[in-house]
Amino acid sequence: MKKFLLWLAHSPTAEAVKIGVGAAAAWLLNNVTSLNLAAEYQALVVAVVTILIDALNPHDSRFGKKKINVSS
Repeated sequence: MKKFLLWLAHSPTAEAVKIGVGAAAAWLLNNVTSLNLAAEYQALVVAVVTILIDALNPHDSRFGKKKINVSS
């Protein structure tokens, strides 16, 4: 699992996978439920899912306690 989380945090291919997961979530919300989301909200779902995956990954140094200090 650690190897997968490291890949998810550092691979450019993983970014495409995260966007695909977000797009699948938006599609499910729009087509399986009766929400009929506008295109703007579907794009928002894609962005939020991608950010949540990154934020919840303990090996991603961009978020949480291990974030990169950019104030220098």
